[in-house]
Amino acid sequence: MSATTAPPGQPVGWSRNRWVRILVIALLMYIISMIDRTNIAMAIPSMRKELALSHAGIGFATGTFFFGYVVLQVPAGRLSSVWSAKWVIFGLLIFWGLISASTALVRTEGELIANRFILGIAEGGVLTSTLVLIRNWFTREERARANTIFLMSLALGSVIANPISGVVLRYSTWQWMFVIEAVPCFVWAAFWAFAIADRPEQASWMPEVERTRLVAALNAERGTEAPLRGHWLSAMWHPGILVIAVYNFLALAANWGVTIWLPSVLKQAGLSILSVGLLSAIPFAAGAAMMLVVAFSSDRRMERKWHTVVMSALSGVFLLAAQLSGEHAIAMTILLLTLSFACFYGRFGPFWALPSEVLPASVAGVGIAVINGVGNLGGFAGPFAFGAIRHATGSFTLALSLAGLSLVISAAVLVALRMPGRAAVLAARPAE
Repeated sequence: MSATTAPPGQPVGWSRNRWVRILVIALLMYIISMIDRTNIAMAIPSMRKELALSHAGIGFATGTFFFGYVVLQVPAGRLSSVWSAKWVIFGLLIFWGLISASTALVRTEGELIANRFILGIAEGGVLTSTLVLIRNWFTREERARANTIFLMSLALGSVIANPISGVVLRYSTWQWMFVIEAVPCFVWAAFWAFAIADRPEQASWMPEVERTRLVAALNAERGTEAPLRGHWLSAMWHPGILVIAVYNFLALAANWGVTIWLPSVLKQAGLSILSVGLLSAIPFAAGAAMMLVVAFSSDRRMERKWHTVVMSALSGVFLLAAQLSGEHAIAMTILLLTLSFACFYGRFGPFWALPSEVLPASVAGVGIAVINGVGNLGGFAGPFAFGAIRHATGSFTLALSLAGLSLVISAAVLVALRMPGRAAVLAARPAE
């Protein structure tokens, strides 16, 4: 019997199935996070007019989110590893809900800059803490699939955030949009506190036989981990973590640049705004599907690094190829952009399983924090570079080409990552 099945004759509903209870609740939580960090894009036209904000001021303010995002990475990762990922996330849910709602009170550029910076702080530790939680609940051979189910929130959030905000703005003001879309944070925080446990040992809702087997498998894995030498802070400059962090910066700079400017790229190709809205959702939908395919392959082969390398390189190659199709070959451009997004999102599951194989459990949260923090600085660099290149050249061609090259280079950087021996990985697998 596998670690995911209940004893014979004992039904397992959603509340007793860890794949649903932990991952779906986490996925919905992070979709709320994605909505609250991106809904400002829909509010900008009204905010600019009403508050007399400049384009430069709004651009800088939205970028400061990513600077705030790095502040709590290491503290949240460490607290989640040695104390409680559940309660760290609970506190951050309340924190970011309050800050997101307070955006309705913004009246000046300075206030908007401060608001976005603090929102970045509030949301910065959530991804790191959730990945620590997933590590506590899923074995190494399950982790890519588990990460992927949670990280599908990135693609799904991008698909639904703007339509939801559009509906709210259709019937209310931008101030009420921020207040209304912050309410789910508080509702979900209460549900989170009730439904989530930090570890299987604490889960009274879990079938006893399954819990015992899962705890034994996780303990066996920890027994194969090489201890970290020195203070836990040394995890921040562990060679493997630094390689992964540089990779993540290059990859996310390219991805965020393309993501933020994708509607403008399609509009420049001559499409109507309605067509842009519909077609820009296709790459994210393809990305969600590819995430599942790659995650299953990664878990089946117990391999992370090369799945991430190949998907990243292919994403860059497809992005470069899109520039060869010509601005007027719209169908081919959309196809190649979709393939690029699909490959990029496909790498998420195995990629976020890498830190857990490079570092022991006690400091994995610190490593994840460094990788996530450095990577999201690319979230500022990428869109800024795209905008600057577009302003200088009058076209997105050079920017898209550099983004494709950045993805190919990121894949080359990750090739240098040294992984634990295959024997150690296989030794941690539970007996059949």
